[in-house]
Amino acid sequence: MAPALGIETGPVLLKHPASEAEIQPQTQVTLRCHIDGHPRPTYQWFRDGSPLADGQSNHTVSSKERNLTLRPASPEHSGTYSCCAHNAFGQACSSQNFTLNIADESFARVMLAPQDVVVARNEEAMFHCQFSAQPPPSLQWVFEDETPITNRSRPPHLRRATVFANGSLLLTQVRPRNAGVYRCIGQGQRGPPVVLEATLHLAEIEDMAPFEPRVFTAGSEERVACTPPQGLPAPLVWWEHEGNRLPTHGRVSQQGHELVFASTAESDAGVYTCHAANLAGQRHQDVNITVATVPTWLKKPQDSQLEEGKPGYLHCLTQATPKPTVVWYRNQMLISEDSRFEVSKNGTLRINSVEVYDGTWYRCVSSTPAGSIEAQARVQVLEKLKFTPPPRPQQCMEFDKEATVPCSATGREKPTIKWVRADGSSLPEWVTDNAGTLHFSRVTRDDAGNYTCIASNGLQGQIRAHVQLTVAVFITFKVEPERTTVYQGHTALLRCEAQGDPKPLIQWKGKDRILDPTKLGPRMHIFQNGSLVIHDVAPEDSGRYTCIAGNSCNIKHTEAPLYVVDKPVPEESEGPGSPPPYKMIQTIGLSVGAAVAYIIAVLGLMFYCKKRCKAKRLQKQPEGEEPEMECLNGGPLQNGQPSAEIQEEVALTSLGSGSAAANKRHSTSDKMHFPRASLQPITTLGMWPWPPSPQAPVVFLLLLFSFSFQDFTGSMWKFPG
Repeated sequence: MAPALGIETGPVLLKHPASEAEIQPQTQVTLRCHIDGHPRPTYQWFRDGSPLADGQSNHTVSSKERNLTLRPASPEHSGTYSCCAHNAFGQACSSQNFTLNIADESFARVMLAPQDVVVARNEEAMFHCQFSAQPPPSLQWVFEDETPITNRSRPPHLRRATVFANGSLLLTQVRPRNAGVYRCIGQGQRGPPVVLEATLHLAEIEDMAPFEPRVFTAGSEERVACTPPQGLPAPLVWWEHEGNRLPTHGRVSQQGHELVFASTAESDAGVYTCHAANLAGQRHQDVNITVATVPTWLKKPQDSQLEEGKPGYLHCLTQATPKPTVVWYRNQMLISEDSRFEVSKNGTLRINSVEVYDGTWYRCVSSTPAGSIEAQARVQVLEKLKFTPPPRPQQCMEFDKEATVPCSATGREKPTIKWVRADGSSLPEWVTDNAGTLHFSRVTRDDAGNYTCIASNGLQGQIRAHVQLTVAVFITFKVEPERTTVYQGHTALLRCEAQGDPKPLIQWKGKDRILDPTKLGPRMHIFQNGSLVIHDVAPEDSGRYTCIAGNSCNIKHTEAPLYVVDKPVPEESEGPGSPPPYKMIQTIGLSVGAAVAYIIAVLGLMFYCKKRCKAKRLQKQPEGEEPEMECLNGGPLQNGQPSAEIQEEVALTSLGSGSAAANKRHSTSDKMHFPRASLQPITTLGMWPWPPSPQAPVVFLLLLFSFSFQDFTGSMWKFPG
């Protein structure tokens, strides 16, 4: 290396003796530091990283010679030695150190170390172990559970163990419990004990994974890998064919764990066996090798004529190794096996019931891994004479309406179609047969009966279809269910009546299910006329209900919703018969308004009456009338009481209708005279003053309010509680 700052680094080497093998205890050992520099550097020596002090009796340092001398060398001098040097230009340390190992003869030294051993069950195992020292060291064997092994004292699981004088340990008839770690311990007169370990393993081998059959193509290079099973020691693997071990070279050989076919031939087909073995035993697995060939024809599919409605067959017979796979195509579409198409093991296609549309191109493909072949054929379907579609055996016609009954047929030749009555009678004049269509201009009751449609041609003969015609009055609803809302707990009635001929039957559908009359329960009932009644309705009864009427000819339905609501509860009032607040306000307003109007009218009358009375009083005072008399109700007041006094001679124009009728001869202007003693005073009933006093409006207001309130409360009792 290039010098750093005037110093070149170097290793620490052994100068004396010439080799490490010559180093013995009590001999002189000299080490040299190969670090050089200019000016000459100063050297420092280290053992195991610690500096060595100068002037020690057991070593000498020479900077001039760059040497470290150990005299005499002893085991205490053992260690790793390094050196460093420095001068005015820098410092450098040794690039390679020297390890000095001076053995103490009293220390135990390993002469022969035990090795791990793998043995089969019930076989024997031997461990060798030797130490040397002066004086000779002691040796002891210990099992992994720290149990000492001696010939005199052996644990139960090591009764077949023997320790020889040279230190070897022998185990016979090894069992699984003997497997484990064994320690050989050597102890010298001085120094620590030396412990050596070795493990005893019991040989084992697991099963091999099976092979899948392999198919190869002739002429190709193929490989089959054999994965060795888990085992101890590692199993040995080899291949065999027909009992012979395969070579490691050649067209068919073994390379590592693989079976190799350099160029596969048809003769290579067969069973090959992979073997694996160790001390625990042997395992093997077979693999079946097939060499594929291209299929060859035995029978190709041929153009065919197949009869409609009968089974049909198309053959596709081939041979190859392995057995070829045959698939069929119809109009370039792969045929999947179903109820109509079946492909047999030999490749034949079976059409279980030939249809007209099966007349087309068919192609079969036979293949193996080596290749495939194919061929195609055309199928012609021989159509049978048949109705398209067959007439329904039972049909209904609506009474007094126009009706048609169709009948059509096909065949290899176009057939002739006609209708006849089953009883042999001719068709009525209002019934026509037009190319297979039976037309009724106006259906009558007599048109009911059995009819036969006959289709025929010259090639295939004739076929017949029998039809029973029924004349019916189609269903109509007399009463349809209506939208119904009922209170919860009440009874709901959904009416439904239908008419027709034959008489229709009525069913109900609710909540997406048919209401079976035999399973309705006590709350529901269907009457004979078809109406549905539901007692004690609940919210879950809400929904749409469908009335279905049907007979043998037709069916109709109608539906209506049912709503179940809670019964309203009247609002609570302040007390029995208490009017609503707004009614009370209205009554008070009317009363106050009437009272105000009355007060105004009374005040006006009072003012008017006072003025009039005053004027009359002024006029009567000169004639000598008493000034203290008040004019009240048009008469005088005497002793504070009003009276009507009749003078001695009072003229009465009439005393009633009776006296007037009895004296018709007198005129209305005649005066009647009565003596004063025969007259009685006449007074007013009650004490209502007129003109009214100032308190009269208040009294009237109270009376009016009382009457109004009584009328209002009386009317309130008329409202439903």
